[in-house]
Amino acid sequence: MKEVINNEKFGEIIYTESAWTGKKGLVMSGKELEKVDRNSFKTEDGKMVNLTGNYFAGVKMTLDGETIILSQGLKWYDYVLSILPFVLIMIWGNSVALCEIVPVIGGVIGGLISAVFCFVNLFILKQLKNVWLKILVSVATLGVTFLICYLIALAILGIMV
Repeated sequence: MKEVINNEKFGEIIYTESAWTGKKGLVMSGKELEKVDRNSFKTEDGKMVNLTGNYFAGVKMTLDGETIILSQGLKWYDYVLSILPFVLIMIWGNSVALCEIVPVIGGVIGGLISAVFCFVNLFILKQLKNVWLKILVSVATLGVTFLICYLIALAILGIMV
């Protein structure tokens, strides 16, 4: 992830963070800051820059007593939309009546598959700005999760017959 922020006092600020490793980088006014530790950087004139937050919660930078938002966090509805595949599979997979209509794999396998798609959905939603597009992507993720769990259930039922 790369965020570019123009600040009146500090100029252009470029913040980078790897979603996979969490490695952070900070450039101010075209000069890369020296990394002190995981969340602290030092400017050329020796001032400390502290970062708080993470990829999902959002990141804020503190310098000279001023706090600057570098990255917006996920909203509550992003979390709700992302947990829907897990909830659907856990409820559907544990209901005999629903599985007689459309069988899906539940339990550990269904939980693992739906959890993976929950996190995939979170990563995708973090990059989107439009709420309707977030809803559309979440519904598609829900459908793909359900389809995969359905196909695995069919394969297991086919083996058992």
